[in-house]
Amino acid sequence: MLKNYLIHSISLLYTISIGVLGLVQLTEVPKLNTGFDDKIAHFVLYAGLCLFWFMSFHILKISSSLLLASLLSIVFGAVIEILQGVVSIHRTTDIFDLLANCLGVFAMSLIIQLKKEVIVKKL
Repeated sequence: MLKNYLIHSISLLYTISIGVLGLVQLTEVPKLNTGFDDKIAHFVLYAGLCLFWFMSFHILKISSSLLLASLLSIVFGAVIEILQGVVSIHRTTDIFDLLANCLGVFAMSLIIQLKKEVIVKKL
């Protein structure tokens, strides 16, 4: 019971954190000096978002938990990208950020699909 509550809480806090990070001005951001640092961050953050929501939905015994987690992650990423162009004066909408988000979600979905039994067993 406590573990389920913790997973749901982490999913919500992680989602809120991504939303806030996506809309505020970031000044001190660690750099990998790859030229694609921003896209790598989007890929990793949205892969994590998909994983956390998959675990939450699976705990709730939702039959299409992976599909729902993937769709939620992609739609959330699209909404944040649109809001960046509409609401934020420090950020702009970038289709390549959305593409990186989607690639992160698709990669995590593939990993979950291939390792679902291991992931579910750990829950």
